[in-house]
Amino acid sequence: MATPVVSVITPAYKAARYIGQAIESVQAQTLKDWEMIIVDDASPDETVEVVKRYLDDPRIKLLQNEQNMGAGYTRNRALDTAQGEWIAVLDADDWYAPERLEKLVRFAREWDAQMVADLSVRLAEDGTVLGVRWSPNAPNPNKPRVYTAEEVIRAHPSFNPVIWRQFIEEKQIRYQVHIKKSQDYAFQTEILIKGARFALLPEPMYYYRIHNAGITATFRGQHLYTRMSCEYLCSLPETTPRLRRLLWYNQRRGELKRKYPYFASALKKGNWGEAWRILREDPQILKLFFQRLPLAIRRRLLGEQASARSLGED
Repeated sequence: MATPVVSVITPAYKAARYIGQAIESVQAQTLKDWEMIIVDDASPDETVEVVKRYLDDPRIKLLQNEQNMGAGYTRNRALDTAQGEWIAVLDADDWYAPERLEKLVRFAREWDAQMVADLSVRLAEDGTVLGVRWSPNAPNPNKPRVYTAEEVIRAHPSFNPVIWRQFIEEKQIRYQVHIKKSQDYAFQTEILIKGARFALLPEPMYYYRIHNAGITATFRGQHLYTRMSCEYLCSLPETTPRLRRLLWYNQRRGELKRKYPYFASALKKGNWGEAWRILREDPQILKLFFQRLPLAIRRRLLGEQASARSLGED
């Protein structure tokens, strides 16, 4: 059997509602030479039954974990099975634009890149478009370009890359199973740190569904796993001192941003004890709170402080 151009790997858990759309988006690709490896992580719903409806397409393969092993193990199992020249990840509740794989593979070859990405269309659970974004810390680029590892780490973007499989095999890169969240961040950043040339094609071709469960995840759990990702990346021998400083800066910035909604919510509800607890843990949250106040309120507060100082001097 000839080597496919792309191996699409899809971890699935309780995805019966959406996975059909994901599969059909791969079947609709203008690039036809692909394989899709779906690994079900012991889903308690009808995920496996839905996938089986598509197995008459010989390009689609279904693997099943005997017990729930987590996303990292599940993705690695798909990676270990993949035969394609390129690897593309598709989460079970997301989907591709029809031309995505063809455009990104051609782009990667033309730009001599080992990893490429596009822009993600962010969607609510009901399919409402929330926006198109490369990074919360940087504007969407208006033309294709190459990014260094430092630039990507600084921007801290969210993207779903297409990766040259030979690179991750030679560099022995896999998902870190001990990191339960943010595994994709650690995986992608390790690829960059180990020297992959990364290029971005600024076209919105990946459709990313945001679930309420992710939004309401506890800060402490998320903070633990992002810190674990940071510690792992900083432990790599290829990570320079400059990149280590930047990784820890990002960790700190992300920690504040994740903590802020809990602080603001406590203030809004008049839960002064909780607000004080968060503030005592991290006084920098007050600076972020002030920065996010409407400009008119900030000016008023600053004006009152100036008046108070003036009266004190008199």
